[in-house]
Amino acid sequence: MDERKTDLPPGFDLLWGVREQGRRGPRPNLSVEQIVDAAIEIAQAEGLGPLSMAKVGERLGRSAMSLYRYVRNKDELLVLMMDVAALKSPPPEPEAGAGWRANLERWAYDLVALYRRYPWLLHAPIGPTPPIGPGQLGWLDRGLACFRPTNLPPDTQIGVVMLVLTFIRGQVRMAQEFNQSFDAAGGTGAGFPTYADMLRQFAGKDRFPALAAIVESGVFDDPLEGFTEQDFDMEVRFGFAMIFDGIERLVDAHALPAD
Repeated sequence: MDERKTDLPPGFDLLWGVREQGRRGPRPNLSVEQIVDAAIEIAQAEGLGPLSMAKVGERLGRSAMSLYRYVRNKDELLVLMMDVAALKSPPPEPEAGAGWRANLERWAYDLVALYRRYPWLLHAPIGPTPPIGPGQLGWLDRGLACFRPTNLPPDTQIGVVMLVLTFIRGQVRMAQEFNQSFDAAGGTGAGFPTYADMLRQFAGKDRFPALAAIVESGVFDDPLEGFTEQDFDMEVRFGFAMIFDGIERLVDAHALPAD
C-alpha cells in the first residue's frame, strides 16, 4: 500500500474543481469566484498589506467566518488570486511561421503587461510548490510552445522560460519599489544631494575605481525623477536583447543539420 502523503497544495482542488463540497449546513449563497474577485479588487486598490478575510467579507457584506466555508484561509485565497489574475490576462498564442524569437518576445512583453496590470502579484508569496493552477500553467505552456520550431532539449526550454520570467519579475518589481520609495521620500530632490554628487563625494576611485570612472563619464548626472516609462522601456528592451541573443545561440547550437 502506498502510504506517501497525498495532500494537495493549497487551493489546488479549488483551481481544478475537484474539491468535495460538504452536504450539511445552509445552502451556499456565495461563490469562490465572488470571494476571489473581491480580494483582487482590494489588492488592486490597496495592495496586499491590508488584505484580510475580514476585509473581503466586509466588501461582500458577509462575516469573515462565512468565507471559510468556501476558502480555507488567506494563504489559499492568495493562491487563487494569483491564478485568477493569470486567467484574466491569458497568454498570446504563438503565431505559425513567426519564428521562436518573435513569438517569445510577444509572450514576454505580454507577461510584463500582466505584472504591471496586477502589481500585487510580485508581492504574493510563491508558495511551497511551483505554480500548478490552470492560469499560471497556461502561461508556462504558451512560453514553451514558442520553441516548437526548434530542437532545444526539454530541460533547456524550461531553463530559458524561467530565465525570462525571472528577469521580468525582477525588472518590474524593481521599478515598482523604486517609484514607491521615491514618491514616499517626496519626489525630485527630497532635500538630498543628487545621486551623482553623493557618488563623487564617497565613491572615490581608490576604493571603487570602476564605478568612479562611470560616475565621471556623466552617466548619473541627469536629475533623479523616479523610474519613468521611458527608463523602464529602455531597461526592458536592453535586457531582452541580451537574453534573446543568448537564447538564439542556444537554438543555433541545437539546430538539426540541413539536408
